[in-house]
Amino acid sequence: MDEQRYKLKKDIARRIKILHLTFTGVVVGFLVYIVLFVLFNGEVSRGFEEVRNESILSTEVVPAHRGSIYSRNGEPLATSITRKTLLIDFGSQRFDNFELYRKNADTLARKLAAYFGDRSSREYYEELIKWRKAAIKQTTKREVKTPKWYQFWKEEEISTKQIVTHRKHITRRMFRDVDINEWQEIKNFPLLRNGLGSSYRTEDHDYRVYPQGNIALRTIGRLEHHRSYGIEHALRDTLAGHDGKQLMQTISPGYKTRVADKNNIEAQNGYDVVTTLDIDVQDVADNALKEQLLAQNAIWGTTIVMECATGDILAMANLKRNGSTCVEEQNYAIGIPVNPGSTFKLVSTMALLEHGVPTSKEYNSELGKRVRVGGKKGANVQDSHAIAKEKGGVIDMRRAFSESANVYFTKAVFDRFGDKPVEFSDFCRKLHLHETVGLEELGARRKPLPHLNNKHHSRYNALVNMAYGYGLEITPLHTIALYNAVANNGRMVAPRLILRTERDGKVVSEAPVRVIEEKICSQRTIDTLRSFMEEVSLTGTAAEFFGEKKCSFRTGAKTGTAQVDSEINGVRYKRGDGYYYGSMVTYLPADNPRYTIMTAIFTKRQAGKFYYGASLTGPVQKQVATFLHNRDRQYAEEIADGDFHASHIKGGNIDKMRKVANEYGDKFSTESRHGWGKGSVSEEGKLQISTLETQEGCVPNVVGMGLNDALYLLEKSGLVVDIVGYGKVVKQSLSPNTAVANTNKRITITLK
Repeated sequence: MDEQRYKLKKDIARRIKILHLTFTGVVVGFLVYIVLFVLFNGEVSRGFEEVRNESILSTEVVPAHRGSIYSRNGEPLATSITRKTLLIDFGSQRFDNFELYRKNADTLARKLAAYFGDRSSREYYEELIKWRKAAIKQTTKREVKTPKWYQFWKEEEISTKQIVTHRKHITRRMFRDVDINEWQEIKNFPLLRNGLGSSYRTEDHDYRVYPQGNIALRTIGRLEHHRSYGIEHALRDTLAGHDGKQLMQTISPGYKTRVADKNNIEAQNGYDVVTTLDIDVQDVADNALKEQLLAQNAIWGTTIVMECATGDILAMANLKRNGSTCVEEQNYAIGIPVNPGSTFKLVSTMALLEHGVPTSKEYNSELGKRVRVGGKKGANVQDSHAIAKEKGGVIDMRRAFSESANVYFTKAVFDRFGDKPVEFSDFCRKLHLHETVGLEELGARRKPLPHLNNKHHSRYNALVNMAYGYGLEITPLHTIALYNAVANNGRMVAPRLILRTERDGKVVSEAPVRVIEEKICSQRTIDTLRSFMEEVSLTGTAAEFFGEKKCSFRTGAKTGTAQVDSEINGVRYKRGDGYYYGSMVTYLPADNPRYTIMTAIFTKRQAGKFYYGASLTGPVQKQVATFLHNRDRQYAEEIADGDFHASHIKGGNIDKMRKVANEYGDKFSTESRHGWGKGSVSEEGKLQISTLETQEGCVPNVVGMGLNDALYLLEKSGLVVDIVGYGKVVKQSLSPNTAVANTNKRITITLK
């Protein structure tokens, strides 16, 4: 008995000792922590805090919004809108009631199928069920418990079953990205309603849209992973801006909030780029060129419209025939150097006049016969038709230019420059035909120009060929820049495509008019060349389209046809292969040129189709020129009427409103130079333009606007528009600033 008591006391003493040691260890550990905290100024504490912060704080990139590209009148050509990607967490606990989930999934599938129309409700439903089953797996766990010997009151064996849930957080995107208006409606669908953060999350990103479709596609360009081109590529850094960074704190799974921090950097949005393109002119050029390419079964073509004084490119269409339609695959205007053909005779005529050859100088055109010009070292030349039969083929310079006589110009150029061909090639260099004349950032190309000095082994042959547009290769851009200089009284300006860059409606930089040559030749030569070109329109090769009985306005023109002897896109075309490059250049109006137009079409000779420059390109030139003439005449007539009042100016794009006010010489004031606005008239009759604020996801106020601007704003907001009447908007069926999501997405506007 005493021995048992002794053992019991010894055991109790041992347990008390262990308890004392444990307590002592805890106290010592606590004291060590206090000492470390004091000695190292809280470094330990901060270490724990850093570990905690790393789990809930993170620095994220704040992407900058890409700038927009606009036409000269403010219409968006390329812009970015915010799109949302919806990512559903199929492992969310909100979906644990599978029967309820199945019922809601069926309803959601029907709504998604009806809303998007890209898949059937069955396909949506099967995918919703598939991913939920993949995220949740349940297993049955059986556990057998045997009672201890002293648990005599329990059964001999206890068997239990337990359902164990294994959850995976599988996140999937169920449908395409949506805009703000679509999201306002979709987020109220079953399974998505009130589930942000716990069952799904959204990611915002910029989505590039092109409101004008494929108009001027090669010029505006695209910025894509596999290929980039056009303005989007050339000014990618200007448009991109600079990303920022922001400290974010995780509040709950899938939900974060911003945290103020001195290291946060605000994103700098990209600059907006305002181009010289005129959407109306571009549309006319596109349609006219497309129509002619299809009608003539041609291969490709380009049409350029340039403003004489500034060099502004109002339109640049580049189309390739693709079956029964046309596509924009390449910028032929600036990227394809080719034999220019007879349009180059402008250079030959200019060189002859500047070197003293009189316009009365006559040569025999040989009535369409093939002749050798330049002796044994020259070249064989032939006109496409017999010229001046009544005079035995003898013609002067004016007649030769108007009827595009090959034999005349090759004889005249060889007679004047045959003893020193280098003078002719040097003259061509003074016109900058050997170098790019603008739009280098978009990929403008150039080819070396033959230098006809003593080192050129066939300079006499090359001289004769160059005289009528062979033996050298230049782009359509070179040709129109040269003709535009003649129309602009000898002042050669570089083609300009970018007017300015802006940020938040404020001008950041402007592109000045760049003068390449103040005077490419004497004024006397310019006057002679313009009279020659007007003769081409009245009685020459362009008379079919711009003759006195064919056209109500006067123009200057020159046509050209070349049997292609060039390498294009890696393919070598020889002169006898049957491929032709037809072109025409036109300026208008003749007495005070404002626009220069050029169309060039590449085709293959075929039965029943045109291949000469005039017939091939004339219909395009006529349509574009007629549009420009009529538009300018309408402006002039409206101003001359004298009954114009500032209240007649429609609201809408502020840049347009300012332009119209300037056209009419009306006084006006404005709160902003850009954006959307509405006009009011002061007691003094002065137009006052006030800024119109537009709220994302809300019905805009379009009362007072013209149809184009009203349609753009309403359709951009996601509304279907019904139109009654014409004129300016006087009434709209939905009140301004009403949330679009709360409407039936249909609006009626009344114009008067």
